[in-house]
Amino acid sequence: MMARVVSPALTASIQASTRVPAIAVSIEDHILHYQSYQTPNAADGWHDACLASDGSIVRVRLTRGSNMYAQSLQWQRITDPSNASQWTVWTTLGGASTTCFGDGGCAISNNNGVLRAFVQQGSGSGVLWTWSSSDNGQHWSATPGTVLTPPSNATLLGMGSAGNNDIFFLYQLSSGVLTGCSFFSGSSWSALRTTTLSALSYGAGLSAYWDGQSYWLVFSDGTTLYQSSYTPATTNWQGYPVIVPASGNAILRRAPCLRYDTSTGRYNLTCIEADSGSLTGAVYSYPRLRQSADLKHWSQGSILHSISAQYGTCFLSLPTGNLLISMSSIRRAESYSQSSQRYQDCSAAVISYRREEQLGQPGTLELELDNNQGALMAALSQSGSTRPIGPNCSVVVREGYHTGNPPGVGETVRVGTYRIESIELRRTAGTSRLRLLCRDLTRQLDLINRFQLTYVGQTLGWLLSEVCARAGLFAPVLPGASSQISQSVPFFVLPAGSSYRTALNELCQLYELQYFLDQDEVLQFCDLSSTSAASWSYRSELELLTFGQHEQMSNHIIVTGKPPVSATATALTTAEVYDDVQMQWSGQERVMQHVDQKLLTAAQCASKAAFLLARQQRAQSQHQIRVPQNPQHQLLDVLTIADQPIPTGTGQSSTVRIMRNRVVYDAPHAEFSASLELQGV
Repeated sequence: MMARVVSPALTASIQASTRVPAIAVSIEDHILHYQSYQTPNAADGWHDACLASDGSIVRVRLTRGSNMYAQSLQWQRITDPSNASQWTVWTTLGGASTTCFGDGGCAISNNNGVLRAFVQQGSGSGVLWTWSSSDNGQHWSATPGTVLTPPSNATLLGMGSAGNNDIFFLYQLSSGVLTGCSFFSGSSWSALRTTTLSALSYGAGLSAYWDGQSYWLVFSDGTTLYQSSYTPATTNWQGYPVIVPASGNAILRRAPCLRYDTSTGRYNLTCIEADSGSLTGAVYSYPRLRQSADLKHWSQGSILHSISAQYGTCFLSLPTGNLLISMSSIRRAESYSQSSQRYQDCSAAVISYRREEQLGQPGTLELELDNNQGALMAALSQSGSTRPIGPNCSVVVREGYHTGNPPGVGETVRVGTYRIESIELRRTAGTSRLRLLCRDLTRQLDLINRFQLTYVGQTLGWLLSEVCARAGLFAPVLPGASSQISQSVPFFVLPAGSSYRTALNELCQLYELQYFLDQDEVLQFCDLSSTSAASWSYRSELELLTFGQHEQMSNHIIVTGKPPVSATATALTTAEVYDDVQMQWSGQERVMQHVDQKLLTAAQCASKAAFLLARQQRAQSQHQIRVPQNPQHQLLDVLTIADQPIPTGTGQSSTVRIMRNRVVYDAPHAEFSASLELQGV
């Protein structure tokens, strides 16, 4: 961890005997509000969509009827998504009228300008067919080409193309359902390549994404959502922990669709969830939308209850917004832009605020804005008519001072991003104010995990990333130099009905990691070191100083892990550490016994014991200071503080670490200060 970077000019202003504060506060709506866009009300069925090189949307669909082996594959081209009539016109591909298998799924992709559509033949040998278009879907090949014939004329149970002249599919044999693929070389399709991973019991859809080196595959057996990858250069198939495990047969999952969102830089995964009523008593079939930053760790996501579908919802990222496309309806979310609909600069309206940061808890912000003559009323969001000041919108706070001699231009540093939880309008005679109560994004760690997940033999770093992603906190920063991150955790359960924070805290306590959310909404994990360099020194700036020395609670730590396998009944995996200096100083032995079955070796126990002792030693020193607010500081930064010598001061000095930070900005009372709670390093 490092302190925030501030310029030399701002550093000089912070250290000056007099300072002129500079504050900037903006409220930004980065939420993707999926609202009703088109309602073609077409019959539900397997379908897929892609973007052509000219920006048009090209779709394919399979009709449905009583004879699943005599369905048709149809296509549609949409050049103006706002034109409702373009969403209703379908044309049957040449040779695809009542000749296709209706339950095998279909696929379409843009392969460097060439569109390819895929479906399985409905009768005969069950050939995998393909059509192509070289003019952005305006015209298609008159008859289908052959990719390959599945082994034993197997039926296909889902297919997807990543747009790299490829096709992936699930095919059913008597031994189970396997993943297969084929690639176009420029003149012909390759022979079947088959996964080396275990077979599924059934297939209910597949989607593929190409990252430039590997294909990422998401597929379903009807109840479980699986993930794997395939690297053509090494022909290596790699399996990953399931995205969502089965809940018996209560919830069905089918038709996954994996796409990249250019507006957020996240991967999006839609999948139909259906309940016959056996689990919840409710009967439904709607999509759930999940996100990922790395294609390995996925959020719990959110349902799209307003879309009723059984055979998939396609996600498309357009330059101006995202589309969620089902056969019956299309919903659209506009991309973020710094417009009056999504952005409000409130800097001039700030009367006061208080913000607080502490480890392991969401940061908080209480912001009071001047709403004289209803100046901010037009920026208040309403359901169906979104504006910047609304639930879960971002409040970005920047702090600093005017720089130069004399102080001229205000220079600020981003110090926090918070999400609005409460909006209060306050009016008295002659005054009107808007009060916002906010917490940072780590509030999502307090959400409840719905389905139990079990992990075996994953590293601590992998598990931290997994729990964070489940809560919707992507790409956390892990301490790269820490050997603890690579330690294997033999068994870990993320229980249903428990919060993500409970699971995250359990993992962090393994090796005493600390975490907090930085100003850019990135979750930072830190492995505290007593050799960390100080980023700032305080002497004359100290407005209030409290030095605290507390008795060390424990000076003898005993850590016991999981007993060794194939050992005697009395064998233990254990380690001990001592603080001899503190024992001699206090004249007492204070023992802490700690048991953790996730520790497998004596070395791991010794490491944990050392971390526990370091925590006890740090807690001996508890200091508090109040200083002029310094935007460079963030949690866990190391400072040095030195009081004035006796008789005017205490003459004490110490190297300390920030554990809690309370900042107050109050323009009417000319206050801009920080109260820091500090601990030994």
